[in-house]
This record gives sequence, structure tokens and C-alpha cells, in this order.
Amino acid sequence: MKLDGVKGRLMALWPQVPLALIIIFAGAVGLLEGFNLPLTAFQHVKALNGLGQSLNVLGGTAQVILGSMLAVAGIGLLRRFSFAWTLAVWLLIITAGVGIARKEFGPSLWLQIALLGVLWGTRRHFTRRTVLASLMFSLSSIVAVLIYGIVGSLVLGKGFRPPIDDLNNAVYYTIVTLSTVGYGDIVPVTTEARWFAISLLAVGLGVFASAIASTLGPKISLEFQRLFNPKEKRMERKNHIILAGEGAVARNVAREFKRRGVEFVQIAASASRVPAGEFEHEIVEGDATNDAVLRSVGIGRARMVIAAREDDGENAFIALIAKDLNSQAQVLAVASSILSIRRLKLAGADIVFSP
Repeated sequence: MKLDGVKGRLMALWPQVPLALIIIFAGAVGLLEGFNLPLTAFQHVKALNGLGQSLNVLGGTAQVILGSMLAVAGIGLLRRFSFAWTLAVWLLIITAGVGIARKEFGPSLWLQIALLGVLWGTRRHFTRRTVLASLMFSLSSIVAVLIYGIVGSLVLGKGFRPPIDDLNNAVYYTIVTLSTVGYGDIVPVTTEARWFAISLLAVGLGVFASAIASTLGPKISLEFQRLFNPKEKRMERKNHIILAGEGAVARNVAREFKRRGVEFVQIAASASRVPAGEFEHEIVEGDATNDAVLRSVGIGRARMVIAAREDDGENAFIALIAKDLNSQAQVLAVASSILSIRRLKLAGADIVFSP
């Protein structure tokens, strides 16, 4: 029994914890290399060591800043933030691209490709969005990119024609490059300067795209849903129940609510899994672990949230986020295994039901 409990707790940490630790470690290696600090303790871990050193062609400044960004992405992955996932993917693509361009087909390159595959395969686990977290990650990443461009162009100033030898020209070159205007009055002429320009453009576009998608994406998506879904009710919800899930338990609960005339709204990951015509009620298609989706169904004014997904881990996150958004709402979570009851209660569920 104890072994099963340990296994359940370990499964709750997958995949965000191991992925985050690897990304944070890679960022730490990049920081140490950038500051010319010894890495003797990590020399035997060649693949992970190489992951943090892939951008050493760009100099210590690049490694410090990009190492910091990798570490920030890793911290965000621990919390399952979608912006951190996007940032990690972009940084891994850049480091892998540099490795391929330099014809370094060693263990670190294959580790980067493997990490990209794992991140893509587990993308549904990194869907959490909060306004504050998105703004913090977006602003910190944008500031890091600007610092990277300004400091990097100053350090590699002699590799440009005309040389970049003051702050004004460094700021000018960074803004022109990130805006993709490309006036052509300052041109990189050395290999290091050209790689720096490529990395600045790639990282900058990735960060700005991720920032826009993470902060404005949910609002735009919900507006399109309201625009193209004429059946959606526009009434102000209050003192209602939110039902998250589309499995057998959720269908039975919805059927009983409908029979009793209980006001509720159902969140389904895929509306196609809810049998058409079985019962008429409001269904919102989306991820119930997403703050924006819960807010769109009136979590702040709901009296109860029922986490009835078929995955106990997702139910735990729904309970955690629901309590964070509305501490007064009662949370009922469904557990498919008795081993998950304690975990769901720790996540904030007031009532745990195990059918």
C-alpha cells in the first residue's frame, strides 16, 4: 500500500518536475560558463553540460542571458505555465540549430531534440495561464532580450561595420533587429556577430510571439467563441455550479442536475465527447485547469465546482485553481482511485467522491 502511495505521488510530479529540473540545470550551466566559473562537478554529465554550452560561440554575455532565460523557463514549467513551455521550446530550437550549424552532432544535440519531442508530447500538461504570471514572464523575457541585444552588440561591437562602440548605437541596432526593419546601415561582418544577430532575431521573435499569445490569446479565443457561437447564453451567472469533465461520472451528474432543475455550466475538453441531444444545457469547450476558462464560466460567483475529469491529477489541479480563484466556492473532486483521495484533499477539495 505504501509503495502504491509513493508511486501515485511520483506520477503527480510527471512530467513537469523532471523536465523543469533538466532545463534549470542547463540554464545554470550556461550561467556558470558565461561567468567563466569552474564546471568540474558537471564535466561527467556531457549531454547536460553541452546543452548549456551550445551558445558559447556567441560569447559569455549570450550564455549568461540565455542561461537565465532557460532557468526562468524551467521555473515556469514547474508551475505548468504555457508561456514557460513556449519559451523553453524556442530556446531549445535555437540551441539545437546552433549545434547543427556548427556540425556538432554530439550527445547534447540529441538531448535537445529529445527534450523538444518530450515537450511537444506533453504539451497538454502545460496549459496553465494566469494574468499575473503571464505578465511577469512576458516582461522579464522581453527585458532579458533587450539586455541581451544591447550588451551583446557592445561586446561584439568590432564585428560590425561600422563598429558599435556606444550605448546609443547598441540600443538602435537591437531595436532595428527585433522590429525586423533591417535598414542595413549596421551590418555584422564576423562569424560571431552574424550568429549573434541570428540568435537575437530568433529569440526576440519567439519571446514577443509567446508574450502576445500568453497574455492576449485567452481573451481573443473567448471573444471568437462568443462571436461564432450564437447558442451561447449571455446571461450573468451567479450562485451556479461548474461541472468540469465529460466522462461517465460527469454525464450522470449533468443528467441529474437537469432533472432537478439545478443551474450549472459544463466545461468539456472536447464538446464532441458530450452526447448530442441527451440533455440541453450550457457547455463550454476548453481546459478546466486554465484560469481564463474558469473565469469565463463565472468562477468568482459560483457556489460549487465539481472536478469530474477522468484523470485524478487534472482534478487535483482543478481543485487547486478553483480554490485560488474563489476560496468561498465548495469544491467536490472525483477520485478514480482511493490512493488519490488524500492528494485531492491536499489540493483543496472540500469533498472527495470515489465511485
